[in-house]
Amino acid sequence: MERVTFKEYEAAKAAVLYGKEYKETSNMENNVIHKQYVCKDGSGIFYERTENGVTEFWSTEHSESRIYVDKAESKPETEEKEELSENRKKAIKRMYKLVYWFADEMFKEEDAEEREAAEFKRQCEAEPDKLQCRVSAHDNNARVMKDCMREARDAAEFLRNRENDVEEWQIAGINAMFDQCNTEKIVPYDLPTAIKGLLCMHILVKPL
Repeated sequence: MERVTFKEYEAAKAAVLYGKEYKETSNMENNVIHKQYVCKDGSGIFYERTENGVTEFWSTEHSESRIYVDKAESKPETEEKEELSENRKKAIKRMYKLVYWFADEMFKEEDAEEREAAEFKRQCEAEPDKLQCRVSAHDNNARVMKDCMREARDAAEFLRNRENDVEEWQIAGINAMFDQCNTEKIVPYDLPTAIKGLLCMHILVKPL
């Protein structure tokens, strides 16, 4: 089975999913993680299974299985691992906190939609002869939060992967973004996308 680099794995996934809406499903069986990404327009499917840091993947574009080995996960415990810099660890920790923040906001929007929908239904049932309408942005807001959460998670995992070469100036830039947001007491929805741009991830996920 052909072994590829992380960049080649990302390019293979992008060849199927880049620029398209897709549904991601994931489950675990016997410590093996199975994931499937299905394009909503029916144009393609990307499959992967991960066990002990080794990811086997294939797709409708390339049916032959290939593997990508996450060196950080697959190294023996007795083997010395290259330590990430303290600034990089700080950036990773902040990214995961950002993932949690967006997840919390998403759940708040979903809960608000559920409450308002239930109240509207109650009002309609109480006054069936009265014309009533309801306008809500909660569903769309929840989708936006989910997209932000996914972008933040992708950036965090990119930073955590020791195989990805990230310069100190890039890490300094990420931490500076967080520092400025803390100063202004804001959480911009495009912050995860800006961080991915600083890491040049938009180049890595483009199809070949």
